[in-house]
Amino acid sequence: MNRFWVAFRYSLISLRGQILGWGLGLALYGMLIISMYNSLQAQQDQFQKMIANYPEAFLAFFGGDASHLMTPAGYLGMYAFSMMPILVGIFAVLAGSGLIVSDEEHGRLDLIIAHPVGRSAFFFGRTSGLLVAAVAIHFLGWMGFCLMLGRSNLGISWGQMVVPFLSLLAQIWVYASLALLLSFFLPSRAMAAMVSGAIMMASYFISSLGFMHESLEIASKYLPYHYYQIVLSFSEMKLSWLLGLLGISLLMIVGAWLCFLRRDIRLSGEGSWHLPWITKKRKLRETT
Repeated sequence: MNRFWVAFRYSLISLRGQILGWGLGLALYGMLIISMYNSLQAQQDQFQKMIANYPEAFLAFFGGDASHLMTPAGYLGMYAFSMMPILVGIFAVLAGSGLIVSDEEHGRLDLIIAHPVGRSAFFFGRTSGLLVAAVAIHFLGWMGFCLMLGRSNLGISWGQMVVPFLSLLAQIWVYASLALLLSFFLPSRAMAAMVSGAIMMASYFISSLGFMHESLEIASKYLPYHYYQIVLSFSEMKLSWLLGLLGISLLMIVGAWLCFLRRDIRLSGEGSWHLPWITKKRKLRETT
C-alpha cells in the first residue's frame, strides 16, 4: 500500500501545474459566462431577434434552439458546456497518453520499475493520481461557475451545478482512459494522444451533426459525446448513460493495466508497432 501512495503522490505532484492551469481557466470562464446572463436577459428581445436570424442547423449543432436558449439549461448548454468535453479533453488525452509512457520515453521508467515498487501498485497509483487531478480541475471549474450564481438571475443552486460537471467528468475520463490504453499499443505517446484526440473530435462533430443525416445519427450512438448530458438536476440525468461511460472507462483501465503487466520496458525513446509481418519484412530486407 505504501508503494501505491508513493506512485499516487508522484503523479499528483507532477500534474499540479495542469490542475491549477486548467482548473483556474475553467473557473474564470465560468465566472464570465454566468456574469453575462443578466446582460443578455435585460436585452432578451433584441437577443431573440438576433437568434432568430441564426440558421437552425447552427443552433442544432450546439444542442439548442431559440425557444429555450435563455432558460438556464439552454444558456449554459449553448455558451458553456457544449464545448467543454473538447476543451478539457485536451488535458485528458495529453495526461492519459503520457501518464506512464512519458517516463518510458525519457528513460526513467526502467529505473523506477527496478526498485521494489510493483507494477500494479505503480500503475494504479499513477492512474488514481490522474483521476484525482481530473476531479480537482472540475472542482475548481465548478467553484468558478458557482461564485457568480448569487449575482445572477439564472436561479440555480450550487448543487444543481454539480450535475453537468459530473457528466463532464465521465466524458473526460473516457478519453483519458482511451489515451492511456492506446499508449501501450502505439509506438509513441504523441501518436496515442493524436489518435485519442482524433476520436474525441470525431465523437463531437458526428454527434453534433447527427440531426443532418440518419447514418450520422446511428454512428453517434457508438460515440461518447452522444451520452453527454447537460442537465441541472439528478432527476433529469440518465444514470444508465453515466454508469455506462464509467464502465467503459473501467474496462479500458483494466486493459491498460494488463498490457502494462506484460510490457517489456524500453530504455528510452519511441517504440515500434510490434507487428510480426512488419518485423519479418524488415529482417528479409536486412538479409538480402
